[in-house]
Amino acid sequence: MLSNYEIKRIARAIIGFTESNTKNKQEKQNEQSDSESTLSLDQVASGLDSIFGQILRQKSFKFVIQIPKLLQSLIALVNFRLGTHLREQMDLQRQQVRYLSRLCLKQIKRFGDEYVQSELIRQGFGRVLSIAFCTAGGAGGEEDGEINDGLGQIYKFLRDIHEGRYDDLYPSFQPLPLLVRRTEEQIEEEGAIEEIEAQMNNKGYYGGIKYQTNEAKEVTLNHFVNWD
Repeated sequence: MLSNYEIKRIARAIIGFTESNTKNKQEKQNEQSDSESTLSLDQVASGLDSIFGQILRQKSFKFVIQIPKLLQSLIALVNFRLGTHLREQMDLQRQQVRYLSRLCLKQIKRFGDEYVQSELIRQGFGRVLSIAFCTAGGAGGEEDGEINDGLGQIYKFLRDIHEGRYDDLYPSFQPLPLLVRRTEEQIEEEGAIEEIEAQMNNKGYYGGIKYQTNEAKEVTLNHFVNWD
C-alpha cells in the first residue's frame, strides 16, 4: 500500500500532465518529440494504474478523491488526444490512458457517497458516460464491448441517482433528482441520446448491446418525460 505522500506525488504528476496537455492544445503547440511523448504516456499510464489500486482500498479511497483537481484530470484524460499524427505505439498508449482513467472513474462512482456523485457530475461525468459508445467505431468485439459497457453505465448511474442506492457493499444514498437532470443535460449535449437510438438494431456483443440500448433508452426517456 502506498503512503499518502506517494499517492499525492503520483496524483500531482497526473494533474500536471493533464494541465500541460490542455494548455498545449489551447495554444496549438504540440511540438514534443516522439520519445518525450511516449515517456510521458508511460508515466501517466503507470500512475493511473497506481491510483486505481488505491481507489480499490477502503483506507485510501477517501484520501484519493479529496486530492484537488484529480477528478477533473481523470475526466479530461478520458477525452485524451495527443497531436494529430499518432504512431501506432503512441496511439495504443493513449488508449491505455483513456481506459485507465475511465476505470478509475467507474470505481470512484461505485465506492462514492452522495457527495462524490455530486462532484462527479459537477466535473462533467455525464459526458464521460457517453464517450465509450459515442466514439467507438466499427463492428469488432473490442468496440462492441465498449459500446455495451457505456450503455450499461448510463443505465446504472441514472437508475441509482434517480431511485437512490441501497446496497450493503457500497455507500447508500437517497434519490438525487437534481443530479439526474444535470446528468441528462450533459448526456444530451454529447449527442448520446441520438446515438442510443442508433444502437437499437445493433445485435453485437451476443445481443447485449440491443438489451443495454433498451435499458438506457427507457431510463433516459422516462427522465425526460418526468422533467416535462
